[in-house]
Amino acid sequence: MECYPWWNETQKKLAEEVKAVTDEVLIPLGERCAWKKEFPWEAIKEMARRGWFGAQIPAEYGGRAEEWGVTGACIILEETGRAGEISLPLACTMQGGIHQIIHDGTDEQKKRWLPRIAKGELLGAITMTEPYAGSDIAGIETTAAKDGDYYIVNGKKRFQTSAAAADIYMTYVKTSDKAEDIAKYCHLTGLIIEKGTPGFTIEKVNDLMGMDGIYNCYLNFDNSAVPVKNRIGAEGSGWQVMTSGLNVERTLDAAAPLGSMREAIRYAVQHLQRRVQFGQRTGDMATNQFKVADMIWKLQLSRLLTYYTAYCLDLGREVPLEAAMAKMYITDSTLQTAIEAIQCMGGNGVTRYYPVERIMRDVKLMQIAAGTNEVARLLIYRQGLRSLMPDLKVPARVIDDALKVPMPLGKAPPPRLCSSEDDVIKVLGEEYRINPGLHMTIEDIKGLLAVNDEDLKKHLVSLEKKGLVSLYRDRRGTIALARATYKGLAQANPPEYYKYIPEWVAKKDIF
Repeated sequence: MECYPWWNETQKKLAEEVKAVTDEVLIPLGERCAWKKEFPWEAIKEMARRGWFGAQIPAEYGGRAEEWGVTGACIILEETGRAGEISLPLACTMQGGIHQIIHDGTDEQKKRWLPRIAKGELLGAITMTEPYAGSDIAGIETTAAKDGDYYIVNGKKRFQTSAAAADIYMTYVKTSDKAEDIAKYCHLTGLIIEKGTPGFTIEKVNDLMGMDGIYNCYLNFDNSAVPVKNRIGAEGSGWQVMTSGLNVERTLDAAAPLGSMREAIRYAVQHLQRRVQFGQRTGDMATNQFKVADMIWKLQLSRLLTYYTAYCLDLGREVPLEAAMAKMYITDSTLQTAIEAIQCMGGNGVTRYYPVERIMRDVKLMQIAAGTNEVARLLIYRQGLRSLMPDLKVPARVIDDALKVPMPLGKAPPPRLCSSEDDVIKVLGEEYRINPGLHMTIEDIKGLLAVNDEDLKKHLVSLEKKGLVSLYRDRRGTIALARATYKGLAQANPPEYYKYIPEWVAKKDIF
């Protein structure tokens, strides 16, 4: 594993330790568990013995957060991810309660659970998805009604990784049906539900295309009495508790596939350097070299993105955009890498004798887990556009007197007075010369005309009624965009105003 310059000495030492243990102990254990479809209890004990479960837990509760942090957790998951599914119970425990307890739990809750999690005595699971609520997690239907010192929980959850093996379940339930609470996302509450709670049972164990030997379950809650003291945060704050943990969850979900990617590459390279066809090694063929080159740059970019995001989290920054990008890009890249590695290995690649086909099956699931990659793309679009918007605003442009084409201005001129709707149609006519085919936003118009919102709306509606402008309204019916119609362009300026014929065009051909 390549260490980055910003890692501290304990993180670098951790990387050395985890690599050695993974090579010598965990990969053999992981392969056996995958073949036998056994939950990796022996590997979990080895990881617990070394304190890896406490990577994000403060020292006062028996962890090593001050030394390792999210970066250390990613280091552990990347290396153990080379050993297959054994990294999943570790990742689920890191995601299923640790962040929420640390940031939103009471002192009593921290003392009760964190020391045991740090020792690996308690495995965790994060419990959100339901049969009828997946990506639309705000629509969960599992309810919790307060009854004295308990919440009575009823409902179901599904696709819960490490369920059955897990001891504590970071569970999100609905505690309000009020429309105003739902509108404000104040209808959910977070609870730690412990194994053994009456009425809390495993309904079904899924047999998935990947994650061989790892439990993935449906859960059923039948009048399960959960103590109020197990509530994480205030009642109704579940959405905030959940979303604050998603940045860490998605970053950790990006880390384990890094190890899977490295394994796929090393088995592909092994075959390419040793398989002879048509009188040459298959690795000497340019097409295969291109495949390996693509694998390498995807791996290097994936690692940089993951560890930059982890570093920012350790600094206390909010990184929803980076975390979503890391989870999406790395799971996509790992799947592509696994498929190409299989192609490089030929027939051997599709056998179970090598781990690459298993990596392909596992990472396909990871594209769906922790929010699908499609949901990640929506988040990236919305938050990315918002964060970049100051840099995306194009400069003011005007028609250059000499060139007769649109040219950017270094500084926008002050808006001129708007005395009537004629001024508005003039501006829209000028926009046609500068950006033909585009509408203007309300802010675009106000950047050129000194006019208040109410008067501008009045002018635009009047012009619309006269057929001089076309308006685009958003879902709420608010005017968002405007442009001049052909009739409006004709009223704004004579036809010659809009003409532009470059000098190189033969005059005889113009009519």
